Amino acid sequence: MSADTNNELTHHLAVGIGSVGVAVLLWVVGYHEQRVVGAIPWFLLVLVLAIGPAVKLWPGIRRRGSGNFPVSWRSELGIWFAIWSVVHLLFVFHARDWDVIGYLAGMSPWAFGSFVAVIMAVVLAATSNNRAYDYMGAKAWKWHQTAGTYAIFWLLAVHIYDRAYLRPGFPSEDPLHWLYLLTLGLVVVLQIAAFVKVVSHYRKTGEYPAGLG
Repeated sequence: MSADTNNELTHHLAVGIGSVGVAVLLWVVGYHEQRVVGAIPWFLLVLVLAIGPAVKLWPGIRRRGSGNFPVSWRSELGIWFAIWSVVHLLFVFHARDWDVIGYLAGMSPWAFGSFVAVIMAVVLAATSNNRAYDYMGAKAWKWHQTAGTYAIFWLLAVHIYDRAYLRPGFPSEDPLHWLYLLTLGLVVVLQIAAFVKVVSHYRKTGEYPAGLG
């Protein structure tokens, strides 16, 4: 599977407008702004992580779009994930009257994990381009992006579980909390299923599926 290092303006517009549209929808149905800007980056990250295994499980997806679809959308999705993550962090600082030092000094382990995840997201977004790809080389760039993305996913998964499920009133009646759990499980299931398919193909043919990289 080829790397996605290009950033298309049309893709950025689609992801940006689409994510803003979902944010407006969540706000209209009654979610507070801070909840909204916390939800959008998570759903963008889920899309980033679902694309790889989905293409392995259903190769025909590639024929439904032009170019290297849907892999060619991962860079833009990841960059907008970083943008929304920074916006969410700014909302958190604003809610604490911009006492950034006090917030950082007193944050819980789960909040610290999410703060580290935001920093990592900004680094990945800044290196999600052809220049960084050429500088690092294909293997190092892919390792950097893949390892970083999964580290962010699990840091945020723990943070979301703490915020949504370890608070008084569990089990929650909030549909958004259950959607978090559903999408988290979806990513895990897709990754496991894709891994099993790749290994099964190797055991039968002695080779990995075409395009696996």
